[in-house]
Amino acid sequence: MYETFRYRHLHAGVGLAADVCADAYETDRPPRPPALLIHRSLYLRLPADRTPYWLEAAWLAFGASLHAEQLVNGPALVLDVDAFTYPGADFRAEVAALALDGWIHRRFQLAPCGASATYDKRSHRFAFTWPSSAAPFADELPRPDPA
Repeated sequence: MYETFRYRHLHAGVGLAADVCADAYETDRPPRPPALLIHRSLYLRLPADRTPYWLEAAWLAFGASLHAEQLVNGPALVLDVDAFTYPGADFRAEVAALALDGWIHRRFQLAPCGASATYDKRSHRFAFTWPSSAAPFADELPRPDPA
């Protein structure tokens, strides 16, 4: 059943907001394209009603990856995002990761992973914190053998 998670971070009249409506289901085989492979048997399907902006898609995928280890344990699991919406003003694409992270917390009753946003009054900007083991969009490459 599709459920909507409303991410809100408000501070002194400024804020971040996004809604993600998603469902999750298991399947015996990988889903038909288009679906993004997140990790081993964890997949993400993006909204079918519109072509998402590439940063939205990338940050939604990163949000799914934050809990990938806890979510892969057997058949393929598909996180099916039906809708991702946000107000046009002051949008930061990183909010997509935080919204999907919140949806995953609620749907699978997982402990928080440490992803968050804060507002820096001096710079008038939002800062994002990711779990210590997560580096957005960094490949985990094996270390070369010492020569």
